[in-house]
Amino acid sequence: MSYRSFMHAVVFFLLNELYAFKYFLIYRLQSAIWIVYSAFTSLYGLITLTIIYSVSSGIAGWSYYQILALSSTATIAVSVLYVVINPWMMVQNMREGRMDTHLIRPYGTITILLSSFSDVTAVGGLPTGAAIFVFAMLHISVSVLSFTAYLAMVVAGTVALILFVLMFTLLSYHLFKSANFVNRLIGVLSTAGSYPLNIFGSFLLLVFTVVLPIGIASYYPPEVLFGKLSAVTYAEVLIVILVVAFASYKASQALIKHYASGGG
Repeated sequence: MSYRSFMHAVVFFLLNELYAFKYFLIYRLQSAIWIVYSAFTSLYGLITLTIIYSVSSGIAGWSYYQILALSSTATIAVSVLYVVINPWMMVQNMREGRMDTHLIRPYGTITILLSSFSDVTAVGGLPTGAAIFVFAMLHISVSVLSFTAYLAMVVAGTVALILFVLMFTLLSYHLFKSANFVNRLIGVLSTAGSYPLNIFGSFLLLVFTVVLPIGIASYYPPEVLFGKLSAVTYAEVLIVILVVAFASYKASQALIKHYASGGG
């Protein structure tokens, strides 16, 4: 893909997101209710962790503010995921044959899929997650280098996670003609990502890193931020992120080729 084509794809994506938000905000009271609901849902992790650290010594190796930073990172990543792609909406369009009108646009297939099925009702999780993260960071000292490395991994990991969910959504359509499995999977990932994955044991840590890769967007970035990850391991996680993103991208391209309109 040339630089010009890439920029056209980025502009197409951003314009679609803008129009989705404008459409969402037409009914202002309804949109306000959805945003407040999404924001309060995102506070669940804060409440749960506060209770845990109030009645116990907490999670070994993680202070209260560090665990808040980790949980808020997961909230932000999952909120961005939902804002970009709504699995239920995508599968519904494929079942009813309405996907055809999207695929005739003069852009790459993956660009179209990631630009056409936003769930902007999840946007409330972004300011909530960001506010909790800022609150936590006011009580923690980190270096500029660590914070930069954290941001780079969060962005890369979230992109890879989005591509992974896209691939799983297309696979779920072909296998079940439904997005229920994907929505439940995202729920599991969201819950698991709010805690340090090493508490689940080595096997599940590996699963949530490679097979169901929530860790690349929620667990490893805070590990970098707080100096818990070596430079070598950081490079290894980046390689995993690239592999997950590339494999998910290619698998999505292969799966959408088998879409035959109207539930086919």
